Amino acid sequence: MVPEISVQLYSVREQAAANYEGTIRAIADMGFINVEPAGFPGSTPELAAKLFKELGLKAPSCHGALPIGDDKNKIIETAQLLGHKYIITGCPPDFQKNFESIDSVKEVAELYSEAAAFAAQYDIQVGYHNHDWDLKEVNGKRLYQVFLENTPESVLWEADLFWVTKAGLNPAEFVKEIGVRGKCLHFKDGFISNDDTFIEKETADGKIMVSGSKPFMPAGTGVVDLLGAAKVYDHTEIVAVELDSYVGDMMQAVQESYTYLTSNGIAKGNK
Repeated sequence: MVPEISVQLYSVREQAAANYEGTIRAIADMGFINVEPAGFPGSTPELAAKLFKELGLKAPSCHGALPIGDDKNKIIETAQLLGHKYIITGCPPDFQKNFESIDSVKEVAELYSEAAAFAAQYDIQVGYHNHDWDLKEVNGKRLYQVFLENTPESVLWEADLFWVTKAGLNPAEFVKEIGVRGKCLHFKDGFISNDDTFIEKETADGKIMVSGSKPFMPAGTGVVDLLGAAKVYDHTEIVAVELDSYVGDMMQAVQESYTYLTSNGIAKGNK
């Protein structure tokens, strides 16, 4: 079964902030079946849900907060409004601090396990989206492996293939390793350089990684082995386009990514 294509809307945050409805309509016109929200710049969950329904777009996954603590019911209610099956964190609650040591990973794994148990009552799964710093090796063990060992398989791992590659790992082998957790994948492309430095930045939607350079490229124009990963993604339902930034026209880059992924049979869309 070929996965359905989606787009992480963080990619078009600037366009959405200026004209949310126009941006989403343009994405639907490209042929996207799904979108993956990460906040609602220039809009609200209620307005977005109405717009998605009008355009025939689904939002099976999102980037959002873990459903734990005082806001857990509100988080689930918003997910239900938008039809989310998977709530995936763009970054863990305390960002890189959660992946500083094996012990810190075990502690954050407990939070994801707690969130997974709560969300399961509503037929929702939670998941984790990686960068490269959470894939590093400590005391002979990769930190993501510690996370996997200390969470149930119902906790998904949304592999970002650009960051997997930047961490020195093989995308296809990584996708095979995460197995049933890989229901949603980011087929992100770009150029890998040890000269690129990424730092934390606080935004209205949480912390993100930013860089003075822009190594991200439309799918199929960088060095990430997307075709290799597509050969082994047996459990994947959603393949998402994402570019953290881009030196050219972002909407054009999203369109080019859509065309590459659908024309190569990696994901299916409406066109």
